[in-house]
Order: sequence, then C-alpha cells, then structure tokens
Amino acid sequence: MTKNSIDHNNLIIKADFWIIVFLFLFFTFLYNLLAITRHNHFQSYGIDFSTYDQPLWLLSKFQEPISTIYNLNTLADRFRPIIFPLSLLYWFTQNERIILVFQSVILSAAIFPLWLIAKKYLPRILAIIITFLYIDFIGIQSAVVYDFHEMALLPFFLAWLFYFLINKKWNYYFIFLILCLSIREHVGLLLSTLGIYIWLVKKNAKIALATTFTSFIYSIIAIKLIMPTFGQTDYSSFTYQGDSLENALLAYISHPSTIISNFFFPIQKSQTLLLSFLSFGLIPILYLALIPTIIFQFLSRFLDQLHPIRWTLYYHYSVELAVLLTISTIFGSKMILKHFEKYKYILLIIIFLLLSIHLSTNIILNAPLKNLLNPQFYKNETWMDNTRKILSIVPDNASVAAQNNLLPHLSHRKEIYLLPKINNADYIVVDLHPGQNNWNFYTEDLEKTRSLFNQLIINRLYEPIASAGNAYLLRKTNFDK
Repeated sequence: MTKNSIDHNNLIIKADFWIIVFLFLFFTFLYNLLAITRHNHFQSYGIDFSTYDQPLWLLSKFQEPISTIYNLNTLADRFRPIIFPLSLLYWFTQNERIILVFQSVILSAAIFPLWLIAKKYLPRILAIIITFLYIDFIGIQSAVVYDFHEMALLPFFLAWLFYFLINKKWNYYFIFLILCLSIREHVGLLLSTLGIYIWLVKKNAKIALATTFTSFIYSIIAIKLIMPTFGQTDYSSFTYQGDSLENALLAYISHPSTIISNFFFPIQKSQTLLLSFLSFGLIPILYLALIPTIIFQFLSRFLDQLHPIRWTLYYHYSVELAVLLTISTIFGSKMILKHFEKYKYILLIIIFLLLSIHLSTNIILNAPLKNLLNPQFYKNETWMDNTRKILSIVPDNASVAAQNNLLPHLSHRKEIYLLPKINNADYIVVDLHPGQNNWNFYTEDLEKTRSLFNQLIINRLYEPIASAGNAYLLRKTNFDK
C-alpha cells in the first residue's frame, strides 16, 4: 500500500469519525431539548423521577439513599450500585436537570463503540447508517422522554462490552461486564444468555461459562440475599400478583404453553416484537447467534403480567434491546453482503431498505422526537409561571407533599411525599388548574385532589399561606416556625 493510499484511508476514517461525532452532538442536543423542555413544563413525574433523584441527592450528601415516596432504601427497591458513582453528579450542581442531561449524553455516546464494531465489518456508509438506527431507535427516544432511569446507562456499557468481546480483549470485557451488572439486579439474567453467543461465535467455552456463571449468580445473590438485607420483602418484578419469582418460574415450566401464549398475546406484544425488528429492517432475524439473548429480553418483559407498560416499545424498557438489535444488524448485513456480493447494487438496496423501514416505523409509532416540531411543545403557559412562583417559596429543608408532576421540582430534601399521602409533611403544594392529565395526580384526579385540599383546610390541619392562580402552598397549622 502506497503512502498516498494510506493517507487517503486515514482521511476517510477521520471524516467518518467526525460524522459520528456530529450524530452524537446532534442527538444529544435533541434529547436534552426534549427532556429539559418536558421537565420545565412539569411533565416529569415524581413516581419515577423523584424516586431516583431523591436517593441520588441523599447519597451525594453521604446519607442513606432512601426514597420517602416508597419509604424504602433504593437498593432494596432495585439493586443498582451504579448509583454510587452516579451521585457524584450532585457534587458539581444541585440542579436536578443534571441527571436528564447525563442520560441524554450517555445514551447517545453508545454510538462510538457501535460504530467501531460496524466499521470493522461493513462498508463505511453502511456502518454509519446502522449507527444512526441505534441513536434514532424509538426505544432510545422513549427512554429520554420518560424521565430518568439508571437503565439508560446500560447501552453505553453493553456496547463497549460487545466491542471488547468481539476483539477478544478479555480484561476490558470483564470490566464492562461488571459495570453492566452494577446497573440493576436483573441485568445478570439477561447477560447470562450471552454465554450462548460467545460459545457459538467465539468458540471459547471458558469465557462463555465464566460469563453465564458470573452473571446468573450475581443476579440471584442480588435478588435473594442483598435486596432483602436492605428491606425488600417481595420481589415480584416478573410475576403475577402475590407470586414469588420462584413460583412464577415453576408455573411457567410446568405449563410451557403459557410461555408461548403470554409471549405473543395480547396482540400488543406481537406488535412490539414486529416493530422492534422492523426498526432495524428485519435484518437482526438473520443473525441467529444473538437471537437467544434478544428473545430473553422480550421474555423478561412479556411474561411479566403485572406491568403491561413493559409490553410496549415506549418508556425505558427497550434500551438494551437497541444495542442487541444494532449488533445483530451489523453482522446480519455482513452476511447479506457476502451472500449477494455479485449483485452490483446490493449495498444501496440494504441502505434504502434500512432507512425507509426504520423511518416509516418511527412515523407509525409517533416517535417522541416529533414533539420538537410542534410549536405548542415549547409554549410556556400562565399556570406554569404560577406554579414556579409557589415552588420558589417552599423552604429548602422542609418536608413536602405534592402531586405527581410537581414533586420532581422538590426532590432535594430528606422528606418528600406523593399525594394523596401526606405523612404529616410541613408543606403541601398543589396546582389545581383545569384540564390536567390525571397522571399529574397519580392515583387520584383533579377533583379528588381539590376535595383533599378543601378538607385539609376545613379540618384546620393545614392553612394556605401563598397562592398564584390555581397553585397553592399549604403549611401545617401546628408548624414549628
């Protein structure tokens, strides 16, 4: 190879790298705009955002990471030791939006290892296109638009895990395996299935067994020993109401036909299955080595009869799936190119099909990024200004009860409660403007919250001390000033 050709190749690699950097910066900006605008317009919710934010803030102060919404140590609710380094974000700022910014950055940053994998096996333009499919996948968009979850860190770690796995850099591989496991207790169950992939593709039984054993045992220890130590009394994340995890698994083993029926039905599950693969042009189906892991990811959601929201492509339930489908698309595309190498336009056909099917799927699913094209999304309304006025006068260290969409703006304190629970809080904050979504009130609605508000005043338990429009601040009548 001549010096000129080497220089030319280096220029191409640099150009592609800067395209990836542009995609990273562009989508990070879009995702931050989406998340921060929602939060500023009171579309974040206490039942998710505050249950993560309060323990992180407490941990940054070297205090026990308790969510007073659940009255539970966050490590009992979900075993996620990744929160220890994550809490360091609050050493730099007390603004709760920092975790939304971080989430957007780290979700987008997974494109770097994915591109490094893709460019090793595919033509440069196809490598970039498949990387785009990941960052624009509706499962990633949805994770951004529905508050903060520590699972958003998994794609970044998982993508690097695959990079080091594919390149047989085992020391780094196991470092990222540990990082993946630290995100949530059930991640080990998913990663244990990677042993099948490693054995089939790398023919390395030792690494395959080490991966399966380490991952599976970690999850079992976390669920059965560590979480109960922190206060977990009922781990039923994947079961029927009242069932233990063991009983649910035994029931499925005893009646395997229910696995099939619960995997495909209700029809929403089949739609999620199809649309997930369609988002990557159906190419992941061709790469059989990762199918067991992909199927397990769907099984862990579809066999859960308690939480139907996990059956959809929305929320944060498809973030790890995004990486699995991207890796499968890379190697599936490699197989197609090799099989049809005699066809002149096969590369263009693959690119056209991937982009057209992916973008069509996003349109069908009403992808969250479409909100950014709607001028109404950015509109600041009078009730928002009124609510901000009331929130600004709540004392920093006081205990507070508030409705679902206000609590995320009050999370940095030792005691917060989600209405209708009050728990003798010093202050109560409500916004009673008409036309609100019932989810703003969690288990209640506007009228029930208004009734609670009136009863607290009539019974002289709380007194109104400030109002702005339909937003009110109540203080406990026997409050010790």
